[in-house]
Amino acid sequence: MDAKNIYLGLILIFFILAFFARNIKTYLSTNKSIKGKSVRLTISVLLSTSIYSLIFLRLTVLDPKWILELDISAFKAVKAAGFLFVTIGFILGLLALSAMKSSWRVGIKYDQKTDLITDGIYRFSRNPYFLSYDILIFGYCLIFPSILLIVLYLALVFTFHAMIKEEEKYLQSVHGDTFSDYRRRVNRYFTILSLT
Repeated sequence: MDAKNIYLGLILIFFILAFFARNIKTYLSTNKSIKGKSVRLTISVLLSTSIYSLIFLRLTVLDPKWILELDISAFKAVKAAGFLFVTIGFILGLLALSAMKSSWRVGIKYDQKTDLITDGIYRFSRNPYFLSYDILIFGYCLIFPSILLIVLYLALVFTFHAMIKEEEKYLQSVHGDTFSDYRRRVNRYFTILSLT
């Protein structure tokens, strides 16, 4: 395995480990289950696991033809952009996980009220962790432009978007005017200029 593949593998491993570390840390600090239950959440877990597995297999043993990978070797800038997106997605994910502290949940836990996080990276995006995931996996799609990987990625993006809309309804019902104000100031995915 060459240095680029090692880098890509380590980024994905640390992204996954950071997610699990945040889950464990939040569970230990709250002594409550932090995982909601919904069909969309189950679908997102299955899609994520499939994407992770496909990327790891591609990095190690899988021949590109088995995942219907397009040959873009003539377009070096596309792969370079992919590395940039992977790196940005990774950093953004770590910032999002860190900022959530004990308000972190996986899906919606209707029986638990958490603080509304609006500082740190959340001043620029209402959903930086979902955004980080989208950016990270988009980077891998540029590096390994597999038709299979791209289809799974698009399905996950649409699933995440549906989850976000459901979560925003929940946050509105719990936090009322505070969430409405936050929503006016900060975009769902990315705000170029924060007014605070």
